[in-house]
Amino acid sequence: MSTNSAPIYGKQYIRYAETWEAAVDAEAGSDLAVAAGTEVGVVEIGELRAVTYRGAGFPGVACAYDAITAGIGFIAGVNQAYMPTALAQPYTARQLTIATSGLLLVEVSPASGAITINTQLTINRKGQADSAGSPVTLDGTTPMVREIITIGGRNLALVSFA
Repeated sequence: MSTNSAPIYGKQYIRYAETWEAAVDAEAGSDLAVAAGTEVGVVEIGELRAVTYRGAGFPGVACAYDAITAGIGFIAGVNQAYMPTALAQPYTARQLTIATSGLLLVEVSPASGAITINTQLTINRKGQADSAGSPVTLDGTTPMVREIITIGGRNLALVSFA
């Protein structure tokens, strides 16, 4: 099965990427479960968003922080293609291409203030770059924001991942 691991825009350079399973259900008490009124089949993962591990009992399963109750800190990488909820598209293969190294694009939250260049990447619970978000690391390294660009009316942070 092919995945969407090719660079989406010319600015992005993917050095390494991994295939992960997308979470289906949200953790009870998470932001997403509370908003949806259920945990079942509600996990949606946006394109060019930072993702994390689903939890200790779910090896190789990724989601955004809004689907779990843990605080933001360690990310697994940047998801490269949109993954709809299992309720919306139950027959979609739940595979994600997670870029872990390179010069990667991360979507900027529409609610974010100005993001300072050459600072550590901070994200919100949806995995979007956000000036008011929490700082993250990846495999013990610090992703650094190198540029803010607009492509097709969409603000993106170009982030250097070791």
